Amino acid sequence: MTPKPLRLLAATACLSLLLSGCADDEGEAVEPTEPVERVAPASRDAGIQLTGMLDGRRVAVSRGAPIVTLGDCDPIDGQDEDLCIAARTIDGLDITLVIENPAALVAGTTMQVDDPACVRGCDNEPDIVVATIRLLDEDLRVSEGTFEIREAGPRYIADFDLRLPFGDRLIGTFDVIPAS
Repeated sequence: MTPKPLRLLAATACLSLLLSGCADDEGEAVEPTEPVERVAPASRDAGIQLTGMLDGRRVAVSRGAPIVTLGDCDPIDGQDEDLCIAARTIDGLDITLVIENPAALVAGTTMQVDDPACVRGCDNEPDIVVATIRLLDEDLRVSEGTFEIREAGPRYIADFDLRLPFGDRLIGTFDVIPAS
């Protein structure tokens, strides 16, 4: 068994190493190298909340100020306009909900999600929502589901129930305003 003073010294050294990565030589907090623009939540319910199974693991997100982009945030299919809501799961994994055809969203409607045969040009699907979930660096196309859309720009509010291949399912809600 390790003597108590030696364990205390080891624990202090580990804590010092962990905390040293968060500050520069003068003890000031280190800022990200690229600016991340976030929009202040519009209400108490703003942000994104979701839960379910994804790629065989349980995921949950509750983020009041996710990174929201309206623009080309889906690099796979070239220059287009997507609505991307990026957050972290409660256990720290990067996750992004990508709506590939946000111009098709209609406030006050419930829209079906489908996985059309398009690889490029999914922006031109006017009657369905085309969505992808990006977990870490893997894109999973949503195969079916619904978006109950309450507002569709410049503020986006919707409840969703999404089905992915292999039986995975995510349910949740978002209330977001894209960064300008």
